[in-house]
Amino acid sequence: MMAGQVGQTPLGTRLAVVEDDAELREQIMLPALRRAGFDAVGLESALQFYRMWAGSPFDLVLLDVGLPDDDGVEIARHLRGLSPSLGIVMCTGHGRSADRMRGLRAGIDAYLVKPLEMEEVVETLRNVQGRQQGRDAPDAPGQGSWALDRHGWSLSAPSGATVTLNQAERQIMGILAARANQPVSRETLIAHLTSDVDGFDPHRLEMLVYRLRRKCMDASGEALPLKAVRGVGYLFER
Repeated sequence: MMAGQVGQTPLGTRLAVVEDDAELREQIMLPALRRAGFDAVGLESALQFYRMWAGSPFDLVLLDVGLPDDDGVEIARHLRGLSPSLGIVMCTGHGRSADRMRGLRAGIDAYLVKPLEMEEVVETLRNVQGRQQGRDAPDAPGQGSWALDRHGWSLSAPSGATVTLNQAERQIMGILAARANQPVSRETLIAHLTSDVDGFDPHRLEMLVYRLRRKCMDASGEALPLKAVRGVGYLFER
């Protein structure tokens, strides 16, 4: 990220605007976002986005839920698995609570309902980025807390020992670290592990958490502060 700001937007903030409505994207969203200081790139489909992402990942994604070639919620779920630190804001024409919950379970950071007010979009993106930067900031020496690396593939113990994660461990630690010190429901964690939430055996999640705790203890000699919250799910203490 480059130093300096335009308004409250750090210069060099790469933003993908994934929206298939060309007039909305090109005439309204991109001009407003660029004026606000974002390095905004407009993309009309999931395929275009993934091709761009492969060459140069983004800091933020503004994602329409109803793309012609993929479901925005499933894209968000996939992106959260790839990058726990990515800021994801979803736009939709539906304000139903069930749709919102589906997006939140996929790991989005914020949910906006069309028609969009661009001032609200800008402030939402800035707020999400501010939270993401706070999550990415390294702990001060001697602070004594566990930390998930930026790409989500390893945990660092307070002693400095590193614990490499497998895909499933990375998925659940990504959402737990993103919501550090807040309980995350079992349903939300399971939704990050599988698309068949109803058919998933909850005991598999319990076993995954047990093995991860044991793995961290064996590798570092220190207990991972991953706590069970009775009747809810789990909490990662920072």
